[in-house]
Amino acid sequence: MKTRSRKWLVGAGAAVVLAGVVAAAVLQARPKTGKPGDEVAVGKASIGDVQVEVTEVGTVEPEVKVDVKSVLSGKVVALPVREGDVVRRGQLIASIEPDINQAQALAGVRRAVNQAAIEFSDAEKDFRAKEELLKAGLIAAEIHRAAETRFKAAREALETAEEKSSLLQASGIPVDPNQSQVLNLTSPMDGVVIHRPVELGDVVTGAGSFNAGTVIATVADLSKMIVKVGVNEVDIGKVAMGAPVTVTLDAFPKVRFEGKVSRIAPAARLVDQVKVFDTEITLDSRGKELRTGMTANVTIKGERVNGVLTVPVEAVFHRESGDVVYVKKPTPAPGEKAAKTAGSEGRGTPPPTPDPREAWRASFEERPVVTGLTSIALTQVLEGLQEGEEVALEDPTKPKKREEER
Repeated sequence: MKTRSRKWLVGAGAAVVLAGVVAAAVLQARPKTGKPGDEVAVGKASIGDVQVEVTEVGTVEPEVKVDVKSVLSGKVVALPVREGDVVRRGQLIASIEPDINQAQALAGVRRAVNQAAIEFSDAEKDFRAKEELLKAGLIAAEIHRAAETRFKAAREALETAEEKSSLLQASGIPVDPNQSQVLNLTSPMDGVVIHRPVELGDVVTGAGSFNAGTVIATVADLSKMIVKVGVNEVDIGKVAMGAPVTVTLDAFPKVRFEGKVSRIAPAARLVDQVKVFDTEITLDSRGKELRTGMTANVTIKGERVNGVLTVPVEAVFHRESGDVVYVKKPTPAPGEKAAKTAGSEGRGTPPPTPDPREAWRASFEERPVVTGLTSIALTQVLEGLQEGEEVALEDPTKPKKREEER
C-alpha cells in the first residue's frame, strides 16, 4: 500500500509540474505589458467599389387616403359601411343627426343674414337720401356723416353674415331648424374603407376652425402604395429625390420591392429627441403582399464609385486635425534587430526606457488621409495610402487590458 501511495504522489506531482510548464508557456506567448499596439487587428487597403446606402424602417401606406369627418356635431344614426368594404365616390358612409343646440345656432346664422340684409337696405336708403339733402344744403354735414357711418357698419355686418352662411352651405351643414333633418356623409373617392373607428349611436364632434373633428371613416386607394420613413438628420444629405430604393417586408422577407424617393420633407420633426425628415418612397409595382401598416425595411441608395482605393470603415479615425489611419510598420528581420541590440550594448549605453503611451509607434505609423464616400463597410481613400498597406482596425493608441486581468 505504501508503494502505491508513493507512486500516486509521484504521478500527481508530475502532473502539477506539467501544468505549471504549460501555464508558463501560455503566459510567455501573451503580451506581458498590455502596451498599445499589442495584438491589434489589421486590414488591407484594396481596390473596391463604394456604394453609399441609408437604411431605415418605415411603414407601408396608401398614396391617397381621405378621412371622412362631419362638419356638424351629433349622433351617428346610420353607418352602412365596414372596414374592408369597397366604396364608390358619392356612396353613403354615415348619417349624422345634428345636436339640437348646434342646429339651432346654425339656423340662427341664416336669420342673422336676413336681418343684416334688412338693416343694410334701410341704412343705404337713408344714406343716399342724406347725400341729396346735403347737396341741397338742407342738412348739416354732421347728420350726413352719421348716416354714412351707419351705412358702412351695416355693409360690413352683412358681408360677415353672408361669409358665414356661404361656408355653411359649402360644407353641406343643414341650416333648417327642423331636427328631423340629418347630415349625410358620402365617400369623396373610389376606394376601400381601411379604418372606421366609430359605431352606430356614437356621438361625434364636428370639424371646425378650432377642432379637428371626429374621424368617422378613412377611405384609401389601395392600387397605389407608398412607404413612409423618417430619415435621421445625419443621413438626409445622402438622400436625393429620385434615388433608387429597395424595400423588404418583415412579413415577407424574401420578397423585394423596388422604388424611388418621391418626397423629402423640407423641415425636420422631433422623434425621441432625434430630428428626422419624413420621406416618401413610391413603389414601382403593386404586390399582393403589400398591406397598410406593414413594417418595411428600406435601403436608399446614394452615390457610388467603382474601382477606387478603400479601407474598412473601422480603419479611419477622426481627429481634430482630420481623418487618420494607423499603418502597420514592416516587421524588422531578426538579424537587423540583433545588430541594433548588439550595437547598443557595445557602446555600453543601455537603451532608453520607452514611454508606455508611445509604445504603439513601434508597430504603427499615424498617417493623415483624405477620404471620400463611405458605405456600411468601406471608406474611399483619396490621398495618404497605397494599395496593399495594412491598417489598424482598432485604435492602437489606447492600451488594452491584459488577458489575465479579465
